[in-house]
Amino acid sequence: MKKLVSFIFLCSLIFAQQIQPVTEILVPYQIKNGNRLSGISVDIVKEIQKRIGNHKKILVFPWNRAYMMTLKSNKFALFSTLRTEQREDLFKWVGPLLKVKVLMYKNKNNPKIYKTLEDAKKVKSIAVVKNDAIAQYLEKQGFKNLKVGYSEEAKSFTGFEKVAKGEVELYPMNEISANYRIKELGLKDKVVPTKIPPMIVKNLYIAFNKNTSDKVIQKWQKALDDIKKDGTYQKILDKYK
Repeated sequence: MKKLVSFIFLCSLIFAQQIQPVTEILVPYQIKNGNRLSGISVDIVKEIQKRIGNHKKILVFPWNRAYMMTLKSNKFALFSTLRTEQREDLFKWVGPLLKVKVLMYKNKNNPKIYKTLEDAKKVKSIAVVKNDAIAQYLEKQGFKNLKVGYSEEAKSFTGFEKVAKGEVELYPMNEISANYRIKELGLKDKVVPTKIPPMIVKNLYIAFNKNTSDKVIQKWQKALDDIKKDGTYQKILDKYK
């Protein structure tokens, strides 16, 4: 009986120490359909969890909340997180998961031609998500016309809808998510990319608090590396083509 109690206590202690994965809704990387969570990054993280024995259910929050939770506590792992110069020393990293290219989008009926970020600085408003890597990048570039707070969570009033209605002039997003989201919202005839070259070309990672043990980071990284080596990674990518 004592051995059973000790075993249960040990198991509860192990589970209590497990990292809690947190994320936002960002199609096609993180897709929420009812209570079901799927997507490219979600499937990769779930496979990592399976291989390392992490039993935590992935939790979904608005981006800024999940970002601040991970920044402040070593209990969490945040994905999918762009690894930028500004964030480099704020977190520990496991990845890369995927490469993304961020473009600027406008209303198709907007006759203005935007070719550079300097052109974008002159517009009335650009929709961005708080503490999102794109918002951080544009703030660092000296943009003063950012309307912060729009989320890409399911069923929310998104930046693309704001662009389609003419309520904001521009909206930046990674190309893969943008194509998926624009199609999902039925806005293919209303929202198009500008001629501004890609603002950001970076990799998505899993971000961990700086105080996370290096052993934990190594364990997650090895599982991801093994997923890529044995063909599981490519199978996940192929599911979402």
